Amino acid sequence: MKKYKLLISDYDGTLADSNGLISSENLISINSFIERGGLFVVCTGRATDSIKLFLKNQGFSGLVASFNGSQLVDLSSDKVLYSKGIPYDVCARFFEYTIKNNLSAHCYCDEGFTYAFDTKYTDSYRKLTKAKGYLCSDVISYLNQTKKASPKLLIFDDKEKLDVHFENICKLLPECDAFRSTDNMIDVNLKGVNKGSAIDNISAHFNLTYKDAIAVGDAGNDTPMLLRAGLPIAVSNAEEGVKKVAKIVAPKNSENAIKHIIENYCI
Repeated sequence: MKKYKLLISDYDGTLADSNGLISSENLISINSFIERGGLFVVCTGRATDSIKLFLKNQGFSGLVASFNGSQLVDLSSDKVLYSKGIPYDVCARFFEYTIKNNLSAHCYCDEGFTYAFDTKYTDSYRKLTKAKGYLCSDVISYLNQTKKASPKLLIFDDKEKLDVHFENICKLLPECDAFRSTDNMIDVNLKGVNKGSAIDNISAHFNLTYKDAIAVGDAGNDTPMLLRAGLPIAVSNAEEGVKKVAKIVAPKNSENAIKHIIENYCI
């Protein structure tokens, strides 16, 4: 089997262990892979500020595609190499709906995340991501005045509520693609912007093609990059739908899946 030079990994549930951190075994393998000329990139649904903090604190300073691929950032310089945001008027339409229906929603027009009212989920999100949260009671006016785009929109709420509103969100925002990243989350990105398009941006940055990349993930938002990559791999704790599009199923994230992949499929 071909040995790959470019490895692109999801973070939560894939690279990260059950504590949300990169194991020492995975990190040693990644660093050894890089020393041999390998290219390792994290591709995550997390916000740039959040994933940057997690990765830098663990000694990783390479490229990261954040917000489901709508931004590509070089952590060594904090330079944004690519960004594709949702226009402010679409964001305002999104908040009109979520506020009316009492859904806990976020945008990312500034550092951290901005939300319209406090819920148990805004507090949980802050603790989970370590990101700064900014309460804006008139977020629609704020968006219309500043005209700022957001790399992603997010609803984080009860599964039962999201089951009811998901199809409406899809119809409300024809300019966007919405998907369930977890039972409790709906992610929204500009149409065509996803982890699959991130594969192309990452490959082009290294003067490679998507066929030269391994992509590994566990959740629904990872499916576009697995469908695009030369070698799609799912971890064994992945959702069944993700496993179906993978050519290989690796060990669980908690069993050093990335180390296994590097040792078996990378240069």
